Formats: sequence, C-alpha cells, structure tokens
Amino acid sequence: MRAACSAMAMVGALALTTRARADENADVEEVLVRGHTAAGFVSRARVGETSREVTDAASLVEPLPGVHVRRLGADDSFATMSIRGASSLQTQVILAGVPLTGGADPGLDLSTLPLWPNATARVYRSFAPAALGRGSLGGTLVLDPPSPRAPSGSDVWGGVGSFGAARMRLGDVRGEPDGVRVATGLSASRSDSDFDYVDPLASADGPEVTATRRNAGHAAVAALGSIAMPVRWSDTSRGALTVTTLAQARRQELPGTVKAPTPLHELRSSRLVSALSLSGPALSGAWSVRAWGRREGLTLRDSTAGAAVSLGPTSTDDAIVAVGSSVGVKSRVGDRATVEVRADGSGERFAPGTWAGATAPPGARRTNMGAAFDGELRATPTLTANLSGRADAWVDTGAGSSTETTFRPTGNVGLERTWQHARLASHAGAVARPPSFVERFGNRGAFIGDPDLRPESAVTVDAGGAVSKRAGAWGLEAEAAAFATWATDLITFVPQGAYGRARATNIGRAVVAGAESQARLRMPLGFELLASYTLVTTRNLAACGPTAGTCERPQLPGRPTHDAVVDLAFSRGGLRLRYGLDVVAGMTSDLSGATPVPDRALHGAGARWSVPGAPGLTVAVDVRNLFDLRAVSYRGALGPVRAPIGDAFEYPLPGRTVLVTARYAVPAL
Repeated sequence: MRAACSAMAMVGALALTTRARADENADVEEVLVRGHTAAGFVSRARVGETSREVTDAASLVEPLPGVHVRRLGADDSFATMSIRGASSLQTQVILAGVPLTGGADPGLDLSTLPLWPNATARVYRSFAPAALGRGSLGGTLVLDPPSPRAPSGSDVWGGVGSFGAARMRLGDVRGEPDGVRVATGLSASRSDSDFDYVDPLASADGPEVTATRRNAGHAAVAALGSIAMPVRWSDTSRGALTVTTLAQARRQELPGTVKAPTPLHELRSSRLVSALSLSGPALSGAWSVRAWGRREGLTLRDSTAGAAVSLGPTSTDDAIVAVGSSVGVKSRVGDRATVEVRADGSGERFAPGTWAGATAPPGARRTNMGAAFDGELRATPTLTANLSGRADAWVDTGAGSSTETTFRPTGNVGLERTWQHARLASHAGAVARPPSFVERFGNRGAFIGDPDLRPESAVTVDAGGAVSKRAGAWGLEAEAAAFATWATDLITFVPQGAYGRARATNIGRAVVAGAESQARLRMPLGFELLASYTLVTTRNLAACGPTAGTCERPQLPGRPTHDAVVDLAFSRGGLRLRYGLDVVAGMTSDLSGATPVPDRALHGAGARWSVPGAPGLTVAVDVRNLFDLRAVSYRGALGPVRAPIGDAFEYPLPGRTVLVTARYAVPAL
C-alpha cells in the first residue's frame, strides 16, 4: 500500500565474480574463483568501494548490468528499480533478511532504503536462491547491512551538495574475534531539492522559461544495531546467535507534476525491522532458525486545495505489520554435493487508519507457507549443476472476509562450466508473483479489485559467461549474458466506466528479451575503464499498436531499449580522476508505445584524494549532469515540444549537481 500512498503524487562487482591476482615474482598468474553461478547471475555493489559517490540506494545499484533506475526527481525522491525489463512491482526487495515487499507494498520506493558504510547490495537477475523466500518475476534485490562478523573498525562518511543536500553515514564493528561482536550504524540525510527546470506551459509560445521545483525535499534518519554471539551446544558443538534491529523515520515532500503541483503534500513514514538467526551443527552441515518482524507506519497530509488536484485524501494514517520465520538445514552430501532444505511461513496485514477527504481502502491479510530446496552438484572439477525449487501457498483475506487461496510451484535449473580464465553458465526456470492487496481487493476509490486474479507467471532462460585475465599492466574482467522471459497472466489496471476508475485484470502475455554486459579494463599509466550496458526489447502480446491495418505489438512502457553507464578513470598516487557517461535511449511512456521518451546522455566527473599524512582520510567531489542538460525536444501533436528531461512526463530531473564528501575509515586499535 506504500506504493498506493506514494502514487498520490505519481501513479506509478560482476554477476559472475572472478578475480585475477598476479604473482609479482612469477610469470604465471593465479586466478581466484569465488562462488558458483550455476544458481543464477548476481551483481554486487558495496558502499565505499564504488567508482562514483553513493548518495542513496538507487545510486548504489544504478550502474549494475540489467538494472534500470527510474527517478521522479533529484536524489532521495521517489525511485523504482527494473531488472531485465521487468516492472518495479515484479521485483522482490530484502533488507537484513527481511522481505520489504509483499501484498501490502508490492513496489518499493528505493529512496526509503537506508545505507550505512560497507553495506552491500546484491541483485539476483531473475533467479535467486529458494532459501531466500518466495521469488518474483523481476529478480531480487538484497541489501545487507554491515555484519558484526566483519573486520573491526570505524567508518565515518559525510557530504554536502546541491539543493541543500547534507548526508552522513557512520559505521562501527568491534568485539572479540571468537566472542561477542557488535555492529552499529547511523545514517541521516536531508535536502530541499528546489531545483530549476524548463516550464513547458510558460515556454509553449516563446523562449524557454524556467521555474523552481517546490515541495520536493526530504529528511531521514536510520539506526542499526546487530550483535553476534557464539553459542556452545556441547563441548564439541558450537553455533551462533545473531540479532539485528533497525529503525528509521522519514519525511518526504511530494511536489506533484509540473502542470499540477502539490505544494503542501507530504508523506511521513517509519520502519522498524528486527531479525533473529540461531544456528548449530547438523550432520556434515548446519541447521538454522530465522525469525523476523516488520512494522511500517504511513501518514499522508495535504491541504484541501492540494487534495483536489491530486484526487487524494487530506490525511491518512495507515500501518503495515508482517512477521515470519523459517527453519532449515544445509549439508554436504558426499564430496561433491551441497543441499539446503527450508520451510518458511509469514503473515502480513495492512491496517488502514483514519482517512479524511476520501474513503479508506479495505484492510487485508496474507498468510504464506512455503518449502524450499537448493541443491548443488559438482559433477566434475569444472562442471557444476544447480537445482532450486519452491512450493508456495498463500491465503489472502480482504474486507467482508473475501478469501482467495492459491498454490504455485516455481523452480529453476542451472549449469556452470569453468576454465582457468573463464566460465560459462546457463539457467532455465519458472517464476511467479501473486496479486497485491490493491489488485485483489481494490481501494474503494480509483481501483477496483478482482479476488479471482491469477498470479503473474513467467518462463525465463538465460546464458552467459565471464573472463578474467591479466598480463603485465593490462587486466580485464568482463561478463556478458543474454536472457528471455515469456510472461503470462500479466496484471494491469484497465479503465472501466465513466468515473475514471480502473479494474485489475489479467491481460495476457508479454515477452522480454535482451543482453547485458559489464567490463573492467585496467590499462598502463594508471588508466581504468568501467562499463555496463543493458539491451532490452519488450512486446505486449495482448495489445496492438497504433499502426492502421496491422497489429504491431507495442513496447512495454518505462523500459529503455538501451541503458549504458561508462566511467574512464585515471589514478596517480592518492589521486583518482573520473569522467563518466550515462545513456538512456529507446523508452516509451504509454501502453500503446506511441509516445517516446527522448533519448538522453548525461555526463559526469569526479575526483577522489587520499590525504597524505592522514591514513584512512579521503575527500572527494562528484559532479552529475556536467553540462547542465535540463530540457529536450519531445514529440508533440503539432510538432516538437521542449520539456524537462525525465523518466516520466511532468516529473523533471535536476540539472547539474555537485556533492563534496569526506570519509575517515580506520581499523580498530
């Protein structure tokens, strides 16, 4: 339901990790292979280890292959993530082992995800381990906060920048190496985001006129605490207990569109997450028990005049409560096989509070029970096979005790072949997503639900490879993969009646195909090239395009055909200079595919300096949209129209932004 509330203003490392390490005293280099990709392609990014300065969760994952971030403004504004051309509603998000997406909140706003020093994002493109929980059509984002088992040390990062931005992240890990260890973190940020943009209305009949985006700021704070304790089950048997708790609060201003601004619209949210994990030895592996809980509060406020523009309420007060647990065993079977089995269950409830100015949506509950299996077999030293599967049953209950029970199995198989400097992997399987509460039960307002909706499902295949090679001052790490997804029973809202209402409907089929690649090229004299590129083609097989006399299958909206991120860097001593380019092209904004979003290429630059005489201290400056591109020509009914750049019409992106940061990271004494 958070997506529904936010929609008051808008409806709407390498995956194959191989690293080369050169032995300075020998001509033969050692290639280190970490992990297996037979289970699925994975991209990784860690705060503090990226080429660019990380401002929010969206900027952390944005350069990864297969990922497209859709923003509705500056940093910390509403942002969603698409993986391999899937919609944001089809992406599962997990924070500290706790699922943040579900029936009440199927599409997560990335700006609400907190970050701490050394936090890690993992993006599973399509297939994720079954033990993580119920998957989704569009892949899974896992955000791991700093672990208490990480090396001891402290890390402080802060920055100030354009549009009143101020940011701070603190992290600390300490404790006995084999005893109790504690990780703590604190993050905070604020901005006013009052940037100038080209006003399309004022510029319609003459030269370009700029206006200032108002009511687009935010303020947020988040705190983390995690403790890990060894557990002695017997004199020879030991396990571990880990407890993680995080709390956050956020105030997000909602500016509306450039044609219908909402100067007093505001969303206040809170999130409390707690997770527990207990483990011990079992046979030739280990057993583990996990439990988690999550509560989110959502409060919306608007003026009477603003609510008339946004067609929403003047105030709301809602809550989402979810709990879950799982138990499983992971064990070796012989010398070549590893098996993990897990049973899990969860319960989720959306509890609407008092709504003023509109009818409150119905409350709803979801109960989910599932069983997971992940198996890996190393058939030969160079050939690995993986089998992963889940069986899930969920019961949705809405207002009036309307109940719908669904059972859906999913799973995939994968193969991986390795050589000294390369590896190949391929996967095939079935994935699914159950309808959300809004889709199944409606909201007594603009949307009409359908309790009999079928889950979205898809068959996905992919194949790709990676190489890692170093020769003298030259080094290459590269990856490429191709993928295709055939989806059925896609859920969309179809207009119904004369009152602007829409009904959730299974519309039919779609196909998404493409390729993704990422490369890191080290060159002599301290030069380095980082590049990521994703090609996506989509077709809505349930609709016809606007071409007369034929049925041309339209492109799905909001998915760019081309998405590229390139950084060229030069390092000398403690100084690193960077020049970057971000390209988004081939995107449409409507279901018919007739309204293209103009292509754009945004340049950037940055510098990072390790201060001499101050070990652990680094200062940096990062510039985005270097040439201050603010407007492009859109196709209008009567000819070209100049309008602000953006991922969605009437939601402009900012021009040039500057961020100055300092980081101090020291190991524990």
